[in-house]
Amino acid sequence: MVYDLNGTTLSTGGSGSGMLNVLDYGFKADGTTDNLAAFNALIAAHPAETLYFPKGVYAFSGKLVFDQCYMELDNAELKCTARTKVNRFIEIRGKMYPPETPQQDMFIRGNGKVNANFKADDCIAVARQKCTLLDHISIQNFQRYGICGKFNDSSMTTSDGQTEANLSYELMVRNCMIESSLDYPNAVGIYDTGDSMYSDTVILNVKTALSCNGSSIFHNIHAWCFDFNYSDNDTKKALLENTVFAYIRGNGTRFSDCYIDTYQKGFQFGSGQYVVYITNLKWYVASNTWPTGLTAYVFPASPAGKTMYKVFNADINGAGVTKFSDEDLSKQTNCRWYGIVHNLSDAPSTLQ
Repeated sequence: MVYDLNGTTLSTGGSGSGMLNVLDYGFKADGTTDNLAAFNALIAAHPAETLYFPKGVYAFSGKLVFDQCYMELDNAELKCTARTKVNRFIEIRGKMYPPETPQQDMFIRGNGKVNANFKADDCIAVARQKCTLLDHISIQNFQRYGICGKFNDSSMTTSDGQTEANLSYELMVRNCMIESSLDYPNAVGIYDTGDSMYSDTVILNVKTALSCNGSSIFHNIHAWCFDFNYSDNDTKKALLENTVFAYIRGNGTRFSDCYIDTYQKGFQFGSGQYVVYITNLKWYVASNTWPTGLTAYVFPASPAGKTMYKVFNADINGAGVTKFSDEDLSKQTNCRWYGIVHNLSDAPSTLQ
Protein backbone atom coordinates (compact mmCIF):
# COMPACT_ATOMS: atom_id res chain seq x y z
CA MET A 1 0.00 0.00 0.00
CA VAL A 2 1.14 3.57 -0.69
CA TYR A 3 0.45 6.53 1.58
CA ASP A 4 1.21 10.21 1.39
CA LEU A 5 2.44 11.42 4.78
CA ASN A 6 3.40 15.09 5.14
CA GLY A 7 4.34 15.23 1.48
CA THR A 8 6.41 12.03 1.61
CA THR A 9 5.28 8.91 -0.23
CA LEU A 10 5.50 5.81 1.98
CA SER A 11 5.16 2.16 0.99
CA THR A 12 4.01 -0.13 3.80
CA GLY A 13 3.00 -3.66 4.57
CA GLY A 14 6.00 -5.89 3.90
CA SER A 15 9.58 -6.54 4.88
CA GLY A 16 10.69 -5.94 1.32
CA SER A 17 9.65 -2.30 1.62
CA GLY A 18 11.50 -1.86 4.89
CA MET A 19 8.24 -0.73 6.54
CA LEU A 20 5.90 -2.93 8.54
CA ASN A 21 2.23 -2.05 8.97
CA VAL A 22 1.65 -2.90 12.63
CA LEU A 23 -1.98 -3.89 11.93
CA ASP A 24 -0.59 -6.85 10.01
CA TYR A 25 1.17 -8.05 13.19
CA GLY A 26 -1.67 -8.21 15.70
CA PHE A 27 -1.83 -4.58 16.82
CA LYS A 28 -5.21 -3.01 17.59
CA ALA A 29 -5.87 0.71 17.18
CA ASP A 30 -8.98 0.86 19.40
CA GLY A 31 -7.41 2.75 22.31
CA THR A 32 -8.02 -0.02 24.87
CA THR A 33 -6.42 -3.28 23.66
CA ASP A 34 -2.93 -3.68 25.13
CA ASN A 35 -0.39 -3.84 22.29
CA LEU A 36 2.74 -4.30 24.42
CA ALA A 37 3.15 -8.04 23.77
CA ALA A 38 2.61 -7.54 20.04
CA PHE A 39 5.16 -4.73 20.04
CA ASN A 40 7.81 -6.79 21.86
CA ALA A 41 7.28 -9.71 19.49
CA LEU A 42 7.54 -7.50 16.41
CA ILE A 43 10.70 -5.77 17.63
CA ALA A 44 12.31 -9.11 18.45
CA ALA A 45 11.54 -10.49 14.98
CA HIS A 46 12.31 -7.28 13.03
CA PRO A 47 14.70 -5.17 15.14
CA ALA A 48 15.83 -2.76 12.41
CA GLU A 49 12.78 -2.17 10.22
CA THR A 50 10.43 0.78 10.20
CA LEU A 51 7.11 0.37 11.98
CA TYR A 52 4.17 2.07 10.30
CA PHE A 53 1.22 3.02 12.54
CA PRO A 54 -1.99 3.83 10.61
CA LYS A 55 -4.66 6.10 12.07
CA GLY A 56 -5.92 5.12 15.52
CA VAL A 57 -5.00 5.01 19.21
CA TYR A 58 -2.55 2.27 20.26
CA ALA A 59 -2.53 1.45 23.99
CA PHE A 60 0.56 0.04 25.72
CA SER A 61 0.58 -1.18 29.33
CA GLY A 62 4.32 -0.54 29.77
CA LYS A 63 7.29 1.19 28.20
CA LEU A 64 8.43 0.66 24.63
CA VAL A 65 12.12 -0.23 24.48
CA PHE A 66 14.06 0.02 21.22
CA ASP A 67 17.66 -0.75 20.41
CA GLN A 68 17.01 0.73 16.97
CA CYS A 69 13.99 3.01 16.62
CA TYR A 70 12.25 3.68 13.31
CA MET A 71 8.59 4.71 13.47
CA GLU A 72 6.15 6.47 11.14
CA LEU A 73 2.95 7.75 12.78
CA ASP A 74 0.10 8.45 10.35
CA ASN A 75 -2.55 10.21 12.46
CA ALA A 76 -1.69 7.62 15.10
CA GLU A 77 -1.46 8.03 18.88
CA LEU A 78 0.79 5.89 21.07
CA LYS A 79 -0.71 5.95 24.57
CA CYS A 80 0.76 4.74 27.85
CA THR A 81 -1.86 2.82 29.86
CA ALA A 82 0.42 1.37 32.56
CA ARG A 83 -1.33 0.70 35.87
CA THR A 84 1.67 1.95 37.83
CA LYS A 85 3.96 4.75 36.73
CA VAL A 86 6.93 3.83 34.51
CA ASN A 87 10.14 5.82 34.31
CA ARG A 88 10.05 6.21 30.52
CA PHE A 89 7.29 5.59 27.98
CA ILE A 90 9.51 5.35 24.88
CA GLU A 91 13.09 4.34 25.62
CA ILE A 92 15.45 4.50 22.63
CA ARG A 93 18.57 2.75 23.83
CA GLY A 94 20.59 2.77 20.63
CA LYS A 95 23.56 0.49 20.07
CA MET A 96 27.31 0.92 20.52
CA TYR A 97 28.93 -1.09 17.77
CA PRO A 98 31.72 -0.78 16.85
CA PRO A 99 32.74 0.30 20.37
CA GLU A 100 32.32 4.03 21.04
CA THR A 101 30.14 4.34 17.91
CA PRO A 102 26.51 5.20 18.80
CA GLN A 103 23.53 4.20 16.69
CA GLN A 104 22.89 6.71 13.90
CA ASP A 105 19.84 8.03 12.07
CA MET A 106 16.96 6.66 14.14
CA PHE A 107 13.63 8.49 14.03
CA ILE A 108 10.04 8.97 15.14
CA ARG A 109 8.18 11.05 12.57
CA GLY A 110 4.81 11.65 11.02
CA ASN A 111 1.75 13.51 12.20
CA GLY A 112 0.89 11.55 15.33
CA LYS A 113 1.08 11.69 19.12
CA VAL A 114 3.19 10.13 21.83
CA ASN A 115 1.03 10.38 24.94
CA ALA A 116 2.60 9.46 28.29
CA ASN A 117 -0.89 9.94 29.77
CA PHE A 118 0.70 11.12 33.07
CA LYS A 119 1.68 7.49 33.69
CA ALA A 120 5.39 7.98 32.87
CA ASP A 121 8.09 10.30 34.13
CA ASP A 122 9.55 10.79 30.64
CA CYS A 123 7.72 10.65 27.35
CA ILE A 124 10.69 9.97 25.02
CA ALA A 125 14.25 9.28 26.22
CA VAL A 126 17.30 8.38 24.14
CA ALA A 127 20.75 6.95 24.85
CA ARG A 128 23.75 5.86 22.80
CA GLN A 129 22.52 7.71 19.72
CA LYS A 130 23.68 10.16 17.09
CA CYS A 131 21.43 12.16 14.74
CA THR A 132 18.12 10.81 16.03
CA LEU A 133 15.20 12.71 14.49
CA LEU A 134 11.89 13.58 16.15
CA ASP A 135 9.73 15.25 13.51
CA HIS A 136 6.11 16.44 13.29
CA ILE A 137 4.90 14.68 16.43
CA SER A 138 3.01 15.75 19.54
CA ILE A 139 4.63 14.81 22.87
CA GLN A 140 2.13 14.95 25.70
CA ASN A 141 1.32 14.47 29.38
CA PHE A 142 4.63 13.67 31.06
CA GLN A 143 5.61 14.24 34.68
CA ARG A 144 9.34 14.96 34.23
CA TYR A 145 10.80 15.20 30.68
CA GLY A 146 9.00 15.48 27.39
CA ILE A 147 12.24 14.69 25.56
CA CYS A 148 15.29 13.47 27.48
CA GLY A 149 18.47 13.70 25.41
CA LYS A 150 20.40 11.18 27.47
CA PHE A 151 19.77 8.65 30.20
CA ASN A 152 21.79 6.04 32.04
CA ASP A 153 20.29 2.78 33.22
CA SER A 154 21.93 -0.19 34.91
CA SER A 155 19.62 -2.47 32.93
CA MET A 156 21.38 -1.46 29.70
CA THR A 157 23.77 -4.38 29.87
CA THR A 158 24.97 -6.29 26.84
CA SER A 159 26.60 -9.63 26.22
CA ASP A 160 28.23 -8.77 22.91
CA GLY A 161 31.15 -6.73 24.20
CA GLN A 162 29.59 -3.32 23.58
CA THR A 163 30.74 -0.45 25.72
CA GLU A 164 28.22 0.91 28.19
CA ALA A 165 29.28 4.51 27.59
CA ASN A 166 26.24 6.71 26.93
CA LEU A 167 27.30 8.74 23.90
CA SER A 168 24.19 10.71 22.99
CA TYR A 169 24.33 13.84 20.88
CA GLU A 170 23.09 15.59 17.75
CA LEU A 171 19.45 14.98 18.59
CA MET A 172 17.28 16.75 16.01
CA VAL A 173 13.80 17.93 17.01
CA ARG A 174 11.65 19.91 14.60
CA ASN A 175 8.01 20.81 13.99
CA CYS A 176 6.88 19.25 17.28
CA MET A 177 4.43 20.22 20.01
CA ILE A 178 5.34 19.43 23.62
CA GLU A 179 2.62 19.77 26.23
CA SER A 180 2.11 18.81 29.87
CA SER A 181 0.56 20.39 32.98
CA LEU A 182 1.86 23.11 35.30
CA ASP A 183 0.74 20.91 38.21
CA TYR A 184 4.00 18.96 37.79
CA PRO A 185 6.74 21.20 39.29
CA ASN A 186 9.69 19.21 37.89
CA ALA A 187 8.44 18.97 34.33
CA VAL A 188 10.88 20.00 31.57
CA GLY A 189 9.85 20.16 27.93
CA ILE A 190 13.27 19.37 26.45
CA TYR A 191 16.17 18.12 28.58
CA ASP A 192 19.09 18.84 26.24
CA THR A 193 22.52 17.21 26.53
CA GLY A 194 24.38 19.42 24.07
CA ASP A 195 25.42 19.52 20.41
CA SER A 196 21.82 19.23 19.22
CA MET A 197 19.33 21.17 17.11
CA TYR A 198 15.74 22.13 17.97
CA SER A 199 13.52 24.16 15.64
CA ASP A 200 9.92 25.18 14.94
CA THR A 201 8.56 23.69 18.17
CA VAL A 202 5.76 24.77 20.52
CA ILE A 203 5.98 24.05 24.27
CA LEU A 204 2.83 24.44 26.37
CA ASN A 205 2.18 24.27 30.11
CA VAL A 206 5.61 23.06 31.20
CA LYS A 207 7.29 24.55 34.28
CA THR A 208 10.69 24.65 32.55
CA ALA A 209 10.46 24.75 28.78
CA LEU A 210 14.14 24.00 28.10
CA SER A 211 17.05 22.68 30.15
CA CYS A 212 20.14 23.38 28.05
CA ASN A 213 23.56 21.80 28.39
CA GLY A 214 25.35 24.11 25.98
CA SER A 215 26.46 24.19 22.35
CA SER A 216 22.93 23.44 21.17
CA ILE A 217 20.78 25.54 18.85
CA PHE A 218 17.18 26.53 19.64
CA HIS A 219 15.41 28.22 16.73
CA ASN A 220 11.81 29.40 16.49
CA ILE A 221 10.72 27.98 19.85
CA HIS A 222 7.35 29.22 21.12
CA ALA A 223 6.97 28.53 24.86
CA TRP A 224 3.71 29.46 26.55
CA CYS A 225 2.27 28.91 30.03
CA PHE A 226 -1.45 29.30 29.39
CA ASP A 227 -3.15 27.19 32.06
CA PHE A 228 -5.54 29.78 33.46
CA ASN A 229 -8.40 27.50 34.36
CA TYR A 230 -8.10 28.79 37.92
CA SER A 231 -9.63 32.17 38.70
CA ASP A 232 -8.19 32.80 42.16
CA ASN A 233 -4.93 34.69 42.36
CA ASP A 234 -3.16 32.37 44.82
CA THR A 235 -3.63 29.30 42.64
CA LYS A 236 -2.41 31.07 39.52
CA LYS A 237 0.57 32.42 41.45
CA ALA A 238 1.51 28.94 42.64
CA LEU A 239 1.27 27.57 39.09
CA LEU A 240 3.38 30.30 37.49
CA GLU A 241 5.95 30.69 40.24
CA ASN A 242 9.40 29.39 39.22
CA THR A 243 8.39 28.85 35.60
CA VAL A 244 11.51 29.19 33.46
CA PHE A 245 11.91 29.40 29.69
CA ALA A 246 15.52 28.16 29.60
CA TYR A 247 17.62 26.72 32.42
CA ILE A 248 21.28 26.99 31.39
CA ARG A 249 23.60 24.14 32.42
CA GLY A 250 26.41 24.57 29.88
CA ASN A 251 28.34 27.12 27.87
CA GLY A 252 27.47 28.52 24.46
CA THR A 253 23.77 27.78 23.96
CA ARG A 254 22.28 29.76 21.05
CA PHE A 255 18.70 31.00 20.79
CA SER A 256 17.17 32.67 17.74
CA ASP A 257 13.64 33.83 16.89
CA CYS A 258 12.15 32.54 20.15
CA TYR A 259 8.85 33.69 21.65
CA ILE A 260 8.30 33.51 25.42
CA ASP A 261 4.79 34.09 26.78
CA THR A 262 3.76 34.18 30.46
CA TYR A 263 6.85 32.72 32.14
CA GLN A 264 8.15 34.14 35.41
CA LYS A 265 11.81 33.89 34.34
CA GLY A 266 13.23 34.04 30.88
CA PHE A 267 16.63 32.48 31.60
CA GLN A 268 18.10 30.91 34.71
CA PHE A 269 21.69 29.82 35.24
CA GLY A 270 23.16 26.87 37.10
CA SER A 271 26.13 27.25 39.41
CA GLY A 272 28.65 27.81 36.61
CA GLN A 273 29.48 30.91 34.58
CA TYR A 274 28.15 30.47 31.06
CA VAL A 275 27.69 32.52 27.91
CA VAL A 276 24.29 32.58 26.21
CA TYR A 277 23.70 34.03 22.74
CA ILE A 278 20.21 35.38 21.99
CA THR A 279 19.00 36.84 18.68
CA ASN A 280 15.51 38.14 17.89
CA LEU A 281 13.77 37.40 21.18
CA LYS A 282 10.13 38.25 21.85
CA TRP A 283 9.01 38.33 25.50
CA TYR A 284 5.45 38.98 26.58
CA VAL A 285 3.45 38.94 29.82
CA ALA A 286 -0.20 40.07 29.88
CA SER A 287 -1.10 42.00 33.01
CA ASN A 288 -4.77 40.96 32.89
CA THR A 289 -3.87 37.29 33.41
CA TRP A 290 -0.71 37.63 35.48
CA PRO A 291 -1.18 37.04 39.26
CA THR A 292 -0.48 39.91 41.63
CA GLY A 293 2.46 39.54 44.00
CA LEU A 294 4.62 37.64 41.50
CA THR A 295 7.47 39.44 39.75
CA ALA A 296 8.65 38.29 36.32
CA TYR A 297 12.27 38.67 35.18
CA VAL A 298 13.39 38.43 31.56
CA PHE A 299 17.15 38.12 32.22
CA PRO A 300 17.82 36.91 35.77
CA ALA A 301 21.43 37.01 36.94
CA SER A 302 23.41 33.91 37.75
CA PRO A 303 23.81 32.95 41.43
CA ALA A 304 27.31 34.44 41.42
CA GLY A 305 26.18 37.60 39.64
CA LYS A 306 28.29 36.73 36.60
CA THR A 307 25.64 36.43 33.94
CA MET A 308 27.03 36.44 30.42
CA TYR A 309 24.29 37.51 28.01
CA LYS A 310 24.94 38.41 24.41
CA VAL A 311 21.58 39.72 23.18
CA PHE A 312 20.85 41.09 19.72
CA ASN A 313 17.38 42.47 18.93
CA ALA A 314 14.86 41.77 21.67
CA ASP A 315 11.29 43.03 22.09
CA ILE A 316 10.39 42.94 25.78
CA ASN A 317 6.79 43.81 26.62
CA GLY A 318 5.68 43.10 30.12
CA ALA A 319 2.68 45.41 30.42
CA GLY A 320 4.09 46.77 33.66
CA VAL A 321 4.54 43.41 35.42
CA THR A 322 7.98 42.43 34.09
CA LYS A 323 11.39 43.50 35.34
CA PHE A 324 14.48 43.38 33.17
CA SER A 325 16.46 41.44 35.78
CA ASP A 326 16.71 40.64 39.47
CA GLU A 327 20.05 42.52 39.59
CA ASP A 328 21.57 45.55 37.91
CA LEU A 329 23.13 43.93 34.88
CA SER A 330 24.67 47.21 33.73
CA LYS A 331 27.50 46.43 36.16
CA GLN A 332 28.26 43.18 34.38
CA THR A 333 30.80 44.05 31.71
CA ASN A 334 30.49 40.58 30.19
CA CYS A 335 26.91 41.31 29.03
CA ARG A 336 26.21 42.88 25.65
CA TRP A 337 22.86 44.33 24.63
CA TYR A 338 22.02 45.54 21.12
CA GLY A 339 18.69 46.63 19.65
CA ILE A 340 16.57 46.16 22.79
CA VAL A 341 13.01 47.51 22.71
CA HIS A 342 11.29 47.46 26.11
CA ASN A 343 8.83 49.18 28.41
CA LEU A 344 10.76 48.47 31.61
CA SER A 345 12.05 50.98 34.09
CA ASP A 346 14.96 48.93 35.45
CA ALA A 347 16.79 48.01 32.24
CA PRO A 348 20.56 48.70 32.22
CA SER A 349 21.47 52.18 31.07
CA THR A 350 24.13 50.66 28.82
CA LEU A 351 21.61 49.22 26.36
CA GLN A 352 22.60 50.01 22.78
